[in-house]
Amino acid sequence: MEPTAEDLRTVIDDLMGRFSGIPDDNWQLNAHELDWSCRETAAHILDDFGFYAMQLSGTKPPQESYIELQDPPPWRDGGPQLLFYPDAGTGTPGIVSCLDAVGGLLVAVVAAAPADRRGYHPAGLSDASGFAAMGIVEAVLHCHDILTAQGVDYRPDDAITDRVLARLFPDVRRTSDCWQDLLRSSGRTAETRGRHWRWDSAVRTGR
Repeated sequence: MEPTAEDLRTVIDDLMGRFSGIPDDNWQLNAHELDWSCRETAAHILDDFGFYAMQLSGTKPPQESYIELQDPPPWRDGGPQLLFYPDAGTGTPGIVSCLDAVGGLLVAVVAAAPADRRGYHPAGLSDASGFAAMGIVEAVLHCHDILTAQGVDYRPDDAITDRVLARLFPDVRRTSDCWQDLLRSSGRTAETRGRHWRWDSAVRTGR
Protein backbone atom coordinates (compact mmCIF):
# COMPACT_ATOMS: atom_id res chain seq x y z
CA MET A 1 0.00 0.00 0.00
CA GLU A 2 1.31 3.44 -0.93
CA PRO A 3 0.90 6.67 1.07
CA THR A 4 -2.52 8.27 0.67
CA ALA A 5 -4.31 11.56 1.27
CA GLU A 6 -5.76 9.98 4.41
CA ASP A 7 -2.26 9.24 5.69
CA LEU A 8 -1.26 12.84 5.08
CA ARG A 9 -4.36 14.14 6.88
CA THR A 10 -3.64 11.86 9.84
CA VAL A 11 -0.10 13.23 10.11
CA ILE A 12 -1.27 16.84 9.83
CA ASP A 13 -3.95 16.37 12.50
CA ASP A 14 -1.37 14.80 14.80
CA LEU A 15 1.04 17.71 14.25
CA MET A 16 -1.71 20.24 14.93
CA GLY A 17 -2.38 18.62 18.28
CA ARG A 18 1.27 18.52 19.23
CA PHE A 19 2.08 22.05 18.04
CA SER A 20 -0.89 23.47 19.93
CA GLY A 21 0.96 22.80 23.20
CA ILE A 22 3.99 24.93 22.26
CA PRO A 23 4.04 28.31 24.06
CA ASP A 24 3.90 31.34 21.77
CA ASP A 25 7.39 32.52 22.75
CA ASN A 26 9.01 29.14 22.08
CA TRP A 27 8.64 29.41 18.31
CA GLN A 28 11.64 31.73 18.30
CA LEU A 29 13.91 28.90 19.53
CA ASN A 30 16.20 27.31 16.96
CA ALA A 31 14.89 24.02 15.63
CA HIS A 32 17.04 21.02 16.56
CA GLU A 33 20.30 20.88 14.55
CA LEU A 34 19.03 23.63 12.19
CA ASP A 35 19.92 27.28 11.68
CA TRP A 36 16.22 28.08 11.34
CA SER A 37 13.89 29.05 14.17
CA CYS A 38 10.99 26.76 14.99
CA ARG A 39 8.67 29.34 13.36
CA GLU A 40 10.73 29.34 10.17
CA THR A 41 10.80 25.55 10.20
CA ALA A 42 7.00 25.42 10.52
CA ALA A 43 6.74 27.90 7.64
CA HIS A 44 9.01 25.64 5.58
CA ILE A 45 6.51 22.81 6.10
CA LEU A 46 3.76 25.11 4.83
CA ASP A 47 5.82 26.02 1.76
CA ASP A 48 6.39 22.35 0.97
CA PHE A 49 2.67 21.62 1.26
CA GLY A 50 1.71 24.58 -0.91
CA PHE A 51 4.29 23.99 -3.63
CA TYR A 52 3.60 20.25 -3.77
CA ALA A 53 -0.12 20.96 -4.19
CA MET A 54 0.60 23.39 -7.04
CA GLN A 55 2.90 20.93 -8.82
CA LEU A 56 0.19 18.26 -8.85
CA SER A 57 -2.96 20.35 -9.35
CA GLY A 58 -2.38 21.66 -12.89
CA THR A 59 -3.74 19.91 -15.99
CA LYS A 60 -0.86 20.75 -18.35
CA PRO A 61 2.06 18.36 -18.82
CA PRO A 62 4.59 18.53 -15.97
CA GLN A 63 7.08 21.35 -16.07
CA GLU A 64 10.81 20.92 -15.77
CA SER A 65 10.96 23.14 -12.70
CA TYR A 66 8.79 24.29 -9.80
CA ILE A 67 5.86 26.59 -10.55
CA GLU A 68 7.41 29.97 -11.32
CA LEU A 69 6.23 32.28 -8.58
CA GLN A 70 8.10 35.41 -7.52
CA ASP A 71 10.27 34.57 -4.54
CA PRO A 72 9.82 36.99 -1.62
CA PRO A 73 12.95 38.58 -0.20
CA PRO A 74 14.57 36.72 2.70
CA TRP A 75 12.96 37.38 6.05
CA ARG A 76 16.46 37.54 7.47
CA ASP A 77 19.95 36.83 6.22
CA GLY A 78 20.51 33.08 6.29
CA GLY A 79 16.83 32.27 6.74
CA PRO A 80 14.62 30.36 4.31
CA GLN A 81 12.82 32.25 1.54
CA LEU A 82 9.17 31.52 2.15
CA LEU A 83 5.88 32.07 0.37
CA PHE A 84 3.69 30.94 3.28
CA TYR A 85 4.62 32.58 6.58
CA PRO A 86 2.41 32.58 9.69
CA ASP A 87 1.80 36.02 11.19
CA ALA A 88 4.01 36.11 14.29
CA GLY A 89 1.32 38.12 16.09
CA THR A 90 -1.08 35.18 15.98
CA GLY A 91 1.18 32.95 18.07
CA THR A 92 0.71 29.21 18.28
CA PRO A 93 -2.96 29.26 17.15
CA GLY A 94 -1.93 31.01 13.94
CA ILE A 95 0.69 28.38 13.12
CA VAL A 96 -1.77 25.56 13.81
CA SER A 97 -4.43 27.24 11.66
CA CYS A 98 -2.01 27.71 8.76
CA LEU A 99 -0.87 24.09 9.03
CA ASP A 100 -4.49 22.94 8.85
CA ALA A 101 -5.33 25.15 5.87
CA VAL A 102 -2.23 24.75 3.68
CA GLY A 103 -1.92 21.08 4.56
CA GLY A 104 -5.57 20.71 3.58
CA LEU A 105 -4.73 22.00 0.09
CA LEU A 106 -2.24 19.19 -0.45
CA VAL A 107 -4.60 16.61 1.04
CA ALA A 108 -7.37 17.69 -1.35
CA VAL A 109 -5.12 17.73 -4.41
CA VAL A 110 -3.65 14.30 -3.63
CA ALA A 111 -7.14 12.87 -3.10
CA ALA A 112 -8.47 14.32 -6.38
CA ALA A 113 -5.49 13.74 -8.67
CA PRO A 114 -6.04 11.19 -11.47
CA ALA A 115 -3.77 8.14 -11.39
CA ASP A 116 -1.84 9.39 -14.42
CA ARG A 117 -1.28 12.92 -13.10
CA ARG A 118 2.39 13.80 -12.72
CA GLY A 119 4.18 16.74 -11.13
CA TYR A 120 7.75 17.98 -11.09
CA HIS A 121 10.17 17.37 -8.26
CA PRO A 122 13.97 17.51 -8.62
CA ALA A 123 14.20 14.03 -7.06
CA GLY A 124 11.95 12.55 -9.74
CA LEU A 125 8.72 13.19 -11.64
CA SER A 126 6.05 12.09 -9.19
CA ASP A 127 2.42 11.09 -8.77
CA ALA A 128 -0.16 11.57 -6.02
CA SER A 129 1.31 8.89 -3.75
CA GLY A 130 4.75 10.43 -4.15
CA PHE A 131 3.57 13.91 -3.23
CA ALA A 132 1.63 12.50 -0.28
CA ALA A 133 4.80 10.73 0.85
CA MET A 134 6.95 13.83 0.40
CA GLY A 135 4.49 15.94 2.35
CA ILE A 136 4.45 13.37 5.15
CA VAL A 137 8.25 13.12 5.30
CA GLU A 138 8.69 16.90 5.40
CA ALA A 139 6.02 17.12 8.12
CA VAL A 140 7.30 14.38 10.40
CA LEU A 141 11.00 15.20 10.08
CA HIS A 142 10.52 18.88 10.76
CA CYS A 143 8.04 18.11 13.53
CA HIS A 144 10.88 16.09 15.04
CA ASP A 145 13.20 19.11 14.64
CA ILE A 146 10.69 21.47 16.27
CA LEU A 147 9.58 19.24 19.14
CA THR A 148 13.12 18.11 19.96
CA ALA A 149 14.00 21.78 20.41
CA GLN A 150 11.07 22.01 22.82
CA GLY A 151 12.27 19.00 24.81
CA VAL A 152 9.31 16.92 23.64
CA ASP A 153 9.61 13.34 22.35
CA TYR A 154 8.01 12.55 19.02
CA ARG A 155 7.34 9.46 16.95
CA PRO A 156 4.90 9.33 14.03
CA ASP A 157 2.61 6.42 13.21
CA ASP A 158 4.72 3.37 12.33
CA ALA A 159 2.46 2.11 9.53
CA ILE A 160 2.55 5.49 7.77
CA THR A 161 6.30 5.78 8.29
CA ASP A 162 6.79 2.34 6.79
CA ARG A 163 4.77 3.30 3.71
CA VAL A 164 6.70 6.51 3.06
CA LEU A 165 10.01 4.71 3.48
CA ALA A 166 8.98 2.14 0.89
CA ARG A 167 7.80 4.87 -1.50
CA LEU A 168 10.68 7.37 -1.20
CA PHE A 169 13.62 5.37 0.20
CA PRO A 170 13.21 1.94 -1.43
CA ASP A 171 16.89 1.05 -1.26
CA VAL A 172 17.75 2.02 2.31
CA ARG A 173 18.79 -0.56 4.88
CA ARG A 174 15.74 -1.47 6.95
CA THR A 175 15.54 -2.59 10.56
CA SER A 176 12.70 -3.36 12.94
CA ASP A 177 12.44 0.36 13.82
CA CYS A 178 11.06 2.25 10.83
CA TRP A 179 11.23 5.66 12.56
CA GLN A 180 14.93 5.28 13.25
CA ASP A 181 15.34 4.09 9.66
CA LEU A 182 13.77 7.34 8.43
CA LEU A 183 15.85 9.48 10.79
CA ARG A 184 18.98 7.65 9.62
CA SER A 185 18.01 8.04 5.96
CA SER A 186 17.55 11.80 6.41
CA GLY A 187 20.80 12.51 8.26
CA ARG A 188 19.22 12.87 11.67
CA THR A 189 21.14 10.26 13.66
CA ALA A 190 24.56 10.59 15.27
CA GLU A 191 26.26 8.44 12.64
CA THR A 192 24.58 10.10 9.61
CA ARG A 193 24.38 13.76 10.66
CA GLY A 194 25.92 15.98 8.01
CA ARG A 195 25.78 13.38 5.24
CA HIS A 196 24.17 14.21 1.92
CA TRP A 197 20.84 12.45 1.47
CA ARG A 198 18.00 12.44 -1.00
CA TRP A 199 14.80 10.53 -1.52
CA ASP A 200 13.60 9.11 -4.86
CA SER A 201 10.18 10.50 -5.73
CA ALA A 202 10.05 9.09 -9.26
CA VAL A 203 7.09 6.93 -10.23
CA ARG A 204 8.11 3.30 -10.19
CA THR A 205 8.32 1.41 -13.49
CA GLY A 206 5.00 0.01 -14.63
CA ARG A 207 2.79 2.58 -12.92
